[in-house]
Amino acid sequence: MKILLLASGEFAIPTLEIIAGHRPAVDLKLFSQPDQAKGRGRKKAPTPAKEAAINLGLNVESPKDINAPESHQLITKFAPDYLILVDYGAKLSPSTIALPKRAAINLHPSLLPAYRGPAPMPWALINGEPMTGVTTQLIGEKIDCGNILLQEPTFIFDHETLPQLSRRLSLLGAPLVWRTITELQAGNIEPHPQDERLASLAPKFKKEDGLINWQAPAVALFNRIRGLNPWPGTYTFHHGKRVKIIEARPVQTPPIMGPGAILVDRDKLLVGCGQASALSIERLQVAGKPIRTADEFLRGYKARENDFFGIR
Repeated sequence: MKILLLASGEFAIPTLEIIAGHRPAVDLKLFSQPDQAKGRGRKKAPTPAKEAAINLGLNVESPKDINAPESHQLITKFAPDYLILVDYGAKLSPSTIALPKRAAINLHPSLLPAYRGPAPMPWALINGEPMTGVTTQLIGEKIDCGNILLQEPTFIFDHETLPQLSRRLSLLGAPLVWRTITELQAGNIEPHPQDERLASLAPKFKKEDGLINWQAPAVALFNRIRGLNPWPGTYTFHHGKRVKIIEARPVQTPPIMGPGAILVDRDKLLVGCGQASALSIERLQVAGKPIRTADEFLRGYKARENDFFGIR
């Protein structure tokens, strides 16, 4: 069986590893996004999936455009039975989708039709969802709208952050991809259409989406902080300086404080939020400074009367 895996990000690595583990019965080839300039030196580096594939001794291609004729020639020459798309970073054209002999399959980190789009995990956290999961689906012309093959649900833990959830869903999705392939081979899966009445969208974020509105309730801000870190990150201002809020927790018995108001309670840094609630800031980063705990921040903090976060 020949499998062409289209993968770039870290989320795809467990799927890469589980399929590669079935060699030589499986002939696996990886297509990944071209190397990108990173860091202060702007040196080009391979994608996480490409680097992992090279370490596994796999054949890797990095086409500039997966839908270009030259890419189609490479795919046709390999003649895959299945094309598997996991965290690749590009939309496939209908002609690309049609290239594999058996099926083109996508692994999506939500329980479709919920959270279609590029940012399902952040939105699930931001909206305080109790559950999420992973879905394998046939790739269609519209993004994340293809027929569903298999799904695996899971709870979202109360204090789970985006990196933690992403890692867990990547590990949950990898065996689901392999089970999907084997079940399709055996003819045991009947793809079924998505219920459009249950569809929701998960659009990508802009940098400005991370600006904290302290008028929101503490629980809503807590969910937003864990859903938007590490990118675009959540931030506020303190006397003209940009301050990233890395980690925070809702206060169970909040003092009476106005939105954005700062209260120092021994080694705790409390900030007032909407609906008479408050957040305890656990870790933060003032512009140009390293990430600090609240205790470290407070050692150099000069308390002022009626001090607030949110003032530019």
